[in-house]
Amino acid sequence: MLQLVYTSTATSPFSAEALRRLLELARRRNTAADISGLLLHVDGAFLQTLEGDPVVVRALYARIEADRRHASVLTLLVRDIAERNFPDWSMGFFDASGRASSALGYRATSGFADLRGDKSTILRILRDFRDGRWRLT
Repeated sequence: MLQLVYTSTATSPFSAEALRRLLELARRRNTAADISGLLLHVDGAFLQTLEGDPVVVRALYARIEADRRHASVLTLLVRDIAERNFPDWSMGFFDASGRASSALGYRATSGFADLRGDKSTILRILRDFRDGRWRLT
């Protein structure tokens, strides 16, 4: 099983309704493809984790990289995992927009891009999200 974590920046702002539609579509597609993961959104910056069959995850990521709604797509972590971190979530979601100061790893000037090479912080974000700590911020 493969886990891929990436960050990107929206090319134009997402309204709450647009985020909801994006999430609904991602959940349907991920369920059909047996992909699990999470999506964090903070003021136009995204941090997403995809988990599943390596071929399927890499194909999905290639589509995401080509999606014109994203800019500055940056791979943060790719690793083999024995089991899913988010087995019950086709796509967990949290929008911390307007609360950027509380979002671990987020910087107003660079989104989540500063996490590149910082595996321990990335894994902490994933643990915190899985354990519900993001909902408490």
